[in-house]
Amino acid sequence: MQHPTSIALLTYWDTKRGERPCPARSDIEPAEIARHLPHVLIAEAAHERAWHFRLAGTGLCNLVGHELRGQPVSRMWLEEYRRNVGNILQAVAEGTPAVLSLEGLSKNGKALKAEALFLPLSGPSGCRDRMLGAISLFEQPYWVGHDSLIGFSTTGFRLLAPSEARSFPSKRPEAQQAATERPA
Repeated sequence: MQHPTSIALLTYWDTKRGERPCPARSDIEPAEIARHLPHVLIAEAAHERAWHFRLAGTGLCNLVGHELRGQPVSRMWLEEYRRNVGNILQAVAEGTPAVLSLEGLSKNGKALKAEALFLPLSGPSGCRDRMLGAISLFEQPYWVGHDSLIGFSTTGFRLLAPSEARSFPSKRPEAQQAATERPA
């Protein structure tokens, strides 16, 4: 995990979950992560192995050139990577946070590097049928808004054991800084 948004979101999620396996969706307060909202998403399990956007930040929508609400999360991946990302999201639904290294491709063949973080949430029923996440770009490409992303490929991923998720941010000096920053 390298992106400051991923580290800050993992730290926030871990704080909200306390001693539980994961926090409830109702525990998440957008104002507390305001700085990261353009990259944040909340997904909901629509049916077996399918996750749909309930909320997608403006940065994500601008990247693909349209509103993502209601769309399958897997559509942000190139077709040949959708099955793999579906398997990763299933692991998250079972309670395991995941971080993914991504490469993106635009309609005109431009590339970008990004990182995705997916964290389980419980919904109103108490089941893990929600997911908090972020897709963060390492450099903002000049072409966003003029050339849409056609999809991501997953170049690497890591599943984090719940105990590892708790200790990971404390091993990174930038996480301590991100955790102490408060929105204005």
